Amino acid sequence: MAKWGRPGQGKSIVKEIIDKGFIRIGDRFFHPSTAEAKSRLTPKKKRSKINRTGDINDTRNIRNKENHQDAFIRLIKLELDLEVWPEFYFCTERQFRIDYAIPELKIAIEQEGGIWMKGNSGHSSGSGIARDMEKNNLLVEKGWRLIRRQPNEMLSISTLCVIRKALQ
Repeated sequence: MAKWGRPGQGKSIVKEIIDKGFIRIGDRFFHPSTAEAKSRLTPKKKRSKINRTGDINDTRNIRNKENHQDAFIRLIKLELDLEVWPEFYFCTERQFRIDYAIPELKIAIEQEGGIWMKGNSGHSSGSGIARDMEKNNLLVEKGWRLIRRQPNEMLSISTLCVIRKALQ
């Protein structure tokens, strides 16, 4: 009995057929346009349309609220009975986000985490400071009040007092 091809050549032929888009069903290969192949293909998931409004009905804000429930959000809900939105997109002009937002009252709470970092990175670099200034000015332009806190102050009584004063 004669040998057909080199050892291992069958694997390379199978790989080449699959790379060309053929669908393997059992021990047979089908062209992607055949009915058999189409029955095996799973339709691609359609990406949902993102509603970019810069408000509470913004798809990105809803997703962030569903995925983040940290201690600060729970504290504000418990002590002040306010809904806090994390990573809140507040405008459509830029992709700026507020660390924590109370959109009904237009109160923005920023956690200034990079102020003690050494080096010239993130928010402490020249471009980072300029970006933060642009974001802060845009917040004011849109009628938001900004509260800036250090990470170690976020869960403190003083932060609650600052937010209470902003409510008045």
